[in-house]
Amino acid sequence: MPKIRSRKRVRDQALHAHWDSLDDAVFDKLGISREALKAAQVRFQGTLILPGQPGYDDARMLKNPVFNPMPSLIALCQTEADVAYALGLSNANGIPFTVRSGGHCTAGFSGGLGILIDVRQLKQIDVNPLTRIATVGAGAWFSELNQVLDGYGLHVPGGECDDVCIGGFVQGGGLGFTSTTYGMSCDNVIQMRVMLADGSIVVADDGTNYDLWWAMRGGTGGNFGVLLSVQYRLYPMDQVTGIALAWPLQNSGQISWAVAALGVLQNQYMVGTGAPDQLTLQVLLVYQTILDPNQLPLNQAIPVMMIRGLWVGDRASGIAAMKPLMAMPGCVTQFIVTDTYPKVLEALLDSPQSQPITPQGLPYEDKASRYVARDLTVSEWMSVLQYFVSSPPNQMVYMYLEIYGGAIARFPVEQSAFVHRDVHFNAVLDVFWYLPAERKANEDYLNGWIQLMQTLWNNGVYQNYCSINVPDYPKNYWGPALPGLVKVKNKYDPGHRFTFAQQVPYVLPSPVLEGTVPPAVAKALAEPIDRAGGTPLARRRAA
Repeated sequence: MPKIRSRKRVRDQALHAHWDSLDDAVFDKLGISREALKAAQVRFQGTLILPGQPGYDDARMLKNPVFNPMPSLIALCQTEADVAYALGLSNANGIPFTVRSGGHCTAGFSGGLGILIDVRQLKQIDVNPLTRIATVGAGAWFSELNQVLDGYGLHVPGGECDDVCIGGFVQGGGLGFTSTTYGMSCDNVIQMRVMLADGSIVVADDGTNYDLWWAMRGGTGGNFGVLLSVQYRLYPMDQVTGIALAWPLQNSGQISWAVAALGVLQNQYMVGTGAPDQLTLQVLLVYQTILDPNQLPLNQAIPVMMIRGLWVGDRASGIAAMKPLMAMPGCVTQFIVTDTYPKVLEALLDSPQSQPITPQGLPYEDKASRYVARDLTVSEWMSVLQYFVSSPPNQMVYMYLEIYGGAIARFPVEQSAFVHRDVHFNAVLDVFWYLPAERKANEDYLNGWIQLMQTLWNNGVYQNYCSINVPDYPKNYWGPALPGLVKVKNKYDPGHRFTFAQQVPYVLPSPVLEGTVPPAVAKALAEPIDRAGGTPLARRRAA
């Protein structure tokens, strides 16, 4: 076929024709000349999209519609070289950039002004079943990864939402429904391939650029370089068992039953109780119209506490592990299902109905996270449940407790930048609304919950649930890892190119937070960047 008929050439010619129809002021505002943009698109395998072009509005939006980013240019990257070209455009023209994989950042940091470098098409998934290692592109969805791994009978802890991508998730730690068994997602990373701001690619692992490997496992995405791909350690997995329990919360007696169940959960399943690693648990507070799937739906949604458990092992042992909770007064066993991990995960998240119930498309959302690292008293548990059921702004409010322990707690805290290891649980509240006029009531409810948690939390916040309203984000997200993260950021991003509202700072905040740089990190920091396993400096010109 003549090259003139290639689809890329036809597409590029259409883009060039559109750009020729635009006023010069568009390119003056962008900061990149028309001809430079054309030249970049010729080399670019993906698509460069300007405001006003077809597809711009779809490509710019994040998962949460509350954010309304307006980048000056969107670079939809198809290849790793495209990422380097996009960085080259930014560097050559002094334009800031933002990196995005799935667009799930809860504070909207994966969208902004300047150039949006979108890596969601870096989706390769290569599995070696003999070595039990998977190489996964930063843009791969966890639903895609789970499907591929399931075909091999293999598994790695991952995100629960179908279209959460590897890139941001793993850099924030990455809790999954098998994390007490196998650890956080970042605990299972063997190697990362990372593009630095100058377009060069480096490998980071236990023996090469160890400081970067340490920092990017918990130091939060968008801070040090563009994550291109991850090598994961995999685990054999055939079938697992999901168990769903529920307690109604319609009156004081039912709330007391739920509090008693939380006491059993605290005394027998949380950190320090000797709970089996094979069981990962979550507690959900949500409004539902189905309490018992064996009965007709209720005529209205009621507040419900649900405990969801995923057991890695045989069905009978899983049921036995949950028996103390199943025996508590008021408990309704909604289902027990044994199947492949993807099918059990789907059941835990969507059966007997979605959690929360949203009557139409994607609503606006806000959320807050607070880690708790101690036992709560009966009155404290009571206050949490009573707050949830008292005067919610709507029936889409959704609170959950992600229970830690097991392999999460055993992972040596100094071996990654994810420091939230000894906590009992992460408490999270989500609020949702559809109309702008409804936002204030939801924000007020969320802020009231934050005040309630003030005396319960340990000053830690899960960095994957970031919020612009986190009171002291360097301390809350990274705590004792911060001194090391600051040093790594200065080493690998000396030009201060990776910036956003809650980045790892280049200067340690004052007063200096407690924490020392782990010896292995300090040793790696003293060495130059090892580029042998990556590529030479990429000579990507903007024009």
